[in-house]
Amino acid sequence: MADLTITERLQPSLLDRLTDDRRDSATESRDDWLIDMRRLRDIVLRDLSWLINTTNSGLDLTDYPHAATSTLNYGLDSISGMSAGAARATALRQSILRAIALYEPRLKSGTLDVRVGGGGSDRSAHLIYDIRADLWAQPLPAELYLRTKVDMSTGEAVISRSG
Repeated sequence: MADLTITERLQPSLLDRLTDDRRDSATESRDDWLIDMRRLRDIVLRDLSWLINTTNSGLDLTDYPHAATSTLNYGLDSISGMSAGAARATALRQSILRAIALYEPRLKSGTLDVRVGGGGSDRSAHLIYDIRADLWAQPLPAELYLRTKVDMSTGEAVISRSG
């Protein structure tokens, strides 16, 4: 099998490429800006954690569809103070699906699945979501399984690898 071209190899996100991890070195080798699958998963996990722990503007942007889907409205709808009932679990699930579909292009379109996991009873202060998707990679996509635990009183979400 032929070597993959530079554009087909796994590359870190723009933020990671702009971050200088080696300030003492004036140049970077090619290996410094190409990553392996483990590192890509770590980067996507970190970025999804940022996304899910960010609250969007909450403004009615119906008249401004481009702003509604731009980085100006990055994040989830506010969940702070919500009870963990079934209706809230469904609303939060939809918000997670929408945010990931809009702001995480490394997950292949059409493969994203977010399900309410255990811990979703009305008496619990936490909701658990299982997130599954295919992570874009060459030569083949990789499956990504994540478990997200959301504290409904604070809105804080903790994402971890699952499976």
